[in-house]
Amino acid sequence: MDKVKMFKTPALMAEAAADLFIKFAADAIKKTGKFTVALSGGNTPAALYTLLAAEEYSKKMDWKNVFVFWGDERCVPANSKENNSHNAKKILLDNVNIPKENIFPIPVKLAPAKAAASYEQTLKQFFKTAMPQFDLILLGMGDNGHTASLFPHNTILHEKKAIVKEVYVAEIKMDRVSFTAPLINTAKHILFLVAGKDKATMLKKVWEGKYEPESYPAQMIKGAEWFVSI
Repeated sequence: MDKVKMFKTPALMAEAAADLFIKFAADAIKKTGKFTVALSGGNTPAALYTLLAAEEYSKKMDWKNVFVFWGDERCVPANSKENNSHNAKKILLDNVNIPKENIFPIPVKLAPAKAAASYEQTLKQFFKTAMPQFDLILLGMGDNGHTASLFPHNTILHEKKAIVKEVYVAEIKMDRVSFTAPLINTAKHILFLVAGKDKATMLKKVWEGKYEPESYPAQMIKGAEWFVSI
């Protein structure tokens, strides 16, 4: 079983996540000179990003040695409120002293397959390896058990070669680009942030139910920490 911490409120969860984010960053920078992180989208991490942008937290970060990527992205314009990197930039990155060249959004101007291939090359070139290892990957979980853009009963769940892959999500009629499970599972630290009572039933299935990743893709992610407020 992965590590699980329960919080009475999403705000308390965000505070604990911010403290852990800062710790992971400091440890990585001390050890390797840089901190590599893949951010997640959705509403839940917004509170974390807001805290990290606040002076109390931001001053504890060595932002010039932080390198930011995204675990998945919606194929919508870069300035759309539905775009994960746009939201993270607006809430967090535009408000801290991180060099622009340290920020690597998924290139949504390209067609989905080309965007995925381009981002995979970006990762391989940055990390100088065929299988990059992030210091931290942030994830959420939907009430259908998806994480990143690994949706139930989707072909991306069976991807073994690509570390970034385009995916069409039929139920919401949207193209996305996502890290694949093999890439996510190499990370030194994986942190799920899950909030909302509507997630309680699915969490029980993911944690305690039969291993059925086709139906509950979050089960594919191993060795994660879960911060939960439901």
